[in-house]
Amino acid sequence: MKKIVTITFILVVAIFLVGCVEYKSFGADDTQEEEIDLVDEIAAIEEDIAAENEDLLEEPALEETTDLIEETTADGEYVITVDESELIDLMANIVDPDEDNVTYTFSPPLSREGAWQTSYGDAGEYLVTLRATDGQLTTEGKIRLVVNRVNVPPVLSGIKDITVKEGETINFEPLVEDPNNDPVTVTVSEPLRSGLFVTDHTSSGEYQITVSGSDGELASEETFTLTITNVNVLPELANLPESISVKEGETVTVQPEITDLDGDNVQLSISEPVGDDGVWETDFTDHGDYIVTVTANDGKDTVTQRLRVNVEDVNMPPQIVDVYIDVN
Repeated sequence: MKKIVTITFILVVAIFLVGCVEYKSFGADDTQEEEIDLVDEIAAIEEDIAAENEDLLEEPALEETTDLIEETTADGEYVITVDESELIDLMANIVDPDEDNVTYTFSPPLSREGAWQTSYGDAGEYLVTLRATDGQLTTEGKIRLVVNRVNVPPVLSGIKDITVKEGETINFEPLVEDPNNDPVTVTVSEPLRSGLFVTDHTSSGEYQITVSGSDGELASEETFTLTITNVNVLPELANLPESISVKEGETVTVQPEITDLDGDNVQLSISEPVGDDGVWETDFTDHGDYIVTVTANDGKDTVTQRLRVNVEDVNMPPQIVDVYIDVN
């Protein structure tokens, strides 16, 4: 600053002396004009110098720093407070009156260099010892680390869409972890609430399953799709004997009972000589063995069952139908 002022003073004096010399060399009129120009020039120079001085006088901004040391206790302990998951990285300013070379170390949970990456679940207070030595003598200081608990929600994993067929059994158990090691309550929506679901012929469809885990304060939730594909259940035929035996002239009746668990519309067909109506009135020429096929069709699959029909021969006496004259 002083150097700038001195240079400015010298410059002004030099300009003034030059002006005086030129004043003696020229006439009065010219001198007045020169003086005006010189005054303007000096004023401009002074403005430039003032601006430069103002820039030089500006001080650089200082960066704000944050000191981890919040307080010291009556016992001379340094107290440092952080939140879970924050990094602690300590350094110490050690002074040795003898100007000996000094080394220092920190005790756990810090590393020897004073670093510790905290994580969830580390909340609590820790007493750390700082040891400084010059190789012969050692000085110890105490640091109390206070790690504040930071609660985070449970983490759900292993949750993805599931596809099964009707009739299969589903065992579902989501994986849940809590970074804070808090107890977690897990809930799953129906039909997987119990974790076990035995599907049947009525279970086909899509289900949106919601899984949530709560530690009592915070909760996580995920949703996936459970798809149960339809599996056709075959119609069932009942009340159908393996064989039927009748005599000529008697009636054969085939009336099976049909059930379909899917509730499908079932078409029943019975082969000849019985027919679809299930009733056959035999004649005295129908004796013999017959294989009758019964078929049930639900539009998707077909069920077939066979039975034997035995018609026993019955000998009948001749019958006089008419008497007439043979004209031949």
